[in-house]
Amino acid sequence: MKNGMDKSTELILEYAKELAKQNVVGTGDCISVRSGAYLIASKADVRLEDLTENDVVKIKMSDAQGEYALHARIYAAKSDASAVCHCHPAWVEPIARCGAVIPAVTDDMTQIVGRNCKTCKNDAGTIAKNLKKRNSTLVAGDGCVTAGRTLNEAVTCVLVLDKAAHCFVASTVLKKNVLINFFEATLMNVIYKMKYSKKNQENLQSEEGSL
Repeated sequence: MKNGMDKSTELILEYAKELAKQNVVGTGDCISVRSGAYLIASKADVRLEDLTENDVVKIKMSDAQGEYALHARIYAAKSDASAVCHCHPAWVEPIARCGAVIPAVTDDMTQIVGRNCKTCKNDAGTIAKNLKKRNSTLVAGDGCVTAGRTLNEAVTCVLVLDKAAHCFVASTVLKKNVLINFFEATLMNVIYKMKYSKKNQENLQSEEGSL
């Protein structure tokens, strides 16, 4: 840990920097990790690229309001989630605004996100319900929300969604949209989660510690 900074804050700052580096940040982004009855989160009114230690807050789940209430609602609905990212990548935003679905256009999306990523109503209860059995959702007019067993997993989902959105928009314009079929997409996602992702996330959970 740097200069006595707690592990949760260090993780938030580390991954905020990574999201900014990958250029998938926007206005209203907020990332958080679960820490018992609390959530440690970036201030929703501070852009991730400008985030400092003083911009990371600790809030009791039961007292969470606004953006933080959304994160608390997701943690309550998804017991295996230890991290949540609400981000606004440039390629995801227009798809979320028009309420479209990103289909399985890339292998990594199929493996990490699943056979598609749908847009849901901009309502905390609906978003939490949509994430109960998924790790990603688009939100009507409000970017995307991802949840993971680690912050690494949640951030990875944001990066994969942005890439898939870029491919989807580009291929739709060019009229050469090649999709991975339903059976292959489902199978690839199951195999990835069972064989590869499980061990990787166990290692990351160990590294990130019990938050």
